[in-house]
Amino acid sequence: MLGQVRQASDEHLLRARTVLLGLRMFYGLHAMHALFMPVTPALAALRARMDEWGMFPVLDHVIPLSPSPRQFAEGLSVCLEPLFDNLYEALMEQLATDPALSQIPGDESGAADFMKTWTRVLREQTTRAREPVAS
Repeated sequence: MLGQVRQASDEHLLRARTVLLGLRMFYGLHAMHALFMPVTPALAALRARMDEWGMFPVLDHVIPLSPSPRQFAEGLSVCLEPLFDNLYEALMEQLATDPALSQIPGDESGAADFMKTWTRVLREQTTRAREPVAS
């Protein structure tokens, strides 16, 4: 894999880095759904697009949260492949279609209320998890 990175042109490496960092963001948004991130139409559409491609499990393998230099180079080499570039473009097109990622329907306050909603749900989940289980 590292040979592929060494042989790539500066232009291809720059594009692969753009794809890798972009896919990291989309992967993170998809993964945060499991952490009770509020569902907005824009986030649901992004997750649906990624799921249509069947790429979440692949990205789960390719994109570490805190990559070592070797993992970054491996991710870069993977993102030199057209499949990943095409996925990135499809997700960017979806984002351009509906960029209101943090707009909860019926709420005009935007990101601030999105975060308040998310924080409230996390606190509720924490409280439920600490409650004794009835036998």
